[in-house]
Amino acid sequence: MSITNLQNKPIIIGSPIEIEFAVNEIRKALMNLYWIDYPYFIAQRFAREINGKKYLYPETYAPDLPGSRNYKRLTPDNDFKGMFFFFVGDGVPTTDSPNQNFIKYPTSIIFSVNLELIDKVKLDQGLFTQELIRDVRRMLTTTKAQHEFQYSILKESRDLRDVYREFVLDDLESYNRAPMQCFRFDLDVIVKESC
Repeated sequence: MSITNLQNKPIIIGSPIEIEFAVNEIRKALMNLYWIDYPYFIAQRFAREINGKKYLYPETYAPDLPGSRNYKRLTPDNDFKGMFFFFVGDGVPTTDSPNQNFIKYPTSIIFSVNLELIDKVKLDQGLFTQELIRDVRRMLTTTKAQHEFQYSILKESRDLRDVYREFVLDDLESYNRAPMQCFRFDLDVIVKESC
């Protein structure tokens, strides 16, 4: 399958529970932003050695055929208007009640956008990354009450070292040079343990 076909492949999630369910619900809300082309799911870190140097890349499970076990690398792509993926940390139980167990997960949403593909005229007048950050914040806060789980926004970041802090990437600086821009939202997501 060609690279182009892998990029255009629909994202299949399956039957998620707990944090995977919560992430998928947030993903479905954010994919309604007009500038999002690719709303990816949860990424994992995979090590690769290139020219003797070790890198840690975000990749997500993306089978292209039944039985295949393909992954898609989630580094910024200048062919996309906008993409995002999630990175989920370790869960911590928040209650010891025998009837209701809740688990809190640090969850990050990492965005990469090509401002020129979103609005070239506006980019010619200057960067408008903060407008996109505002769009995400508004979507997260206005859809929050519609979910059966809880989350709070802890931080927004535009600093490239913070946006990809769990990863070691080549050409990192080029990911945030116009027209490309990256930003991140850090959340605490609290889910109820599935029965």
